Amino acid sequence: MNQNQMIDILAAHADELAGRPGAVEGAGITVEEQGQLIPLFHIAERLQQSIRPVQPSTRFVRSLGKELVNSAQRQVVLAQRTRRGVLIGAAAVGSLVSIASIVGAIVYVVSRSRARQHTHAPAS
Repeated sequence: MNQNQMIDILAAHADELAGRPGAVEGAGITVEEQGQLIPLFHIAERLQQSIRPVQPSTRFVRSLGKELVNSAQRQVVLAQRTRRGVLIGAAAVGSLVSIASIVGAIVYVVSRSRARQHTHAPAS
């Protein structure tokens, strides 16, 4: 039995202890493998008997809820700011490209006009 199989079987045993019967039988282990794991099963059972679940206090639950809401709100605000910055940056780049295109068109028209003037100018 490899380590992953052992982990799966012990997890199935923990599921049984948590009230889901039949998990270990569904794992398909041999009697020999089960014999190797019995000491670990006993330890898990003793731990389950001695350790009781703990309920968090109402104050803790409220505090955690407020922290989670505040964190979510901060993330939303940050995402909105980032989106707004990207949008403004894209608009600025688009404007610069438009201005560069206009300047390029003007330079092209002026240079073509000058070229025509030079070709149609009378020779002296």
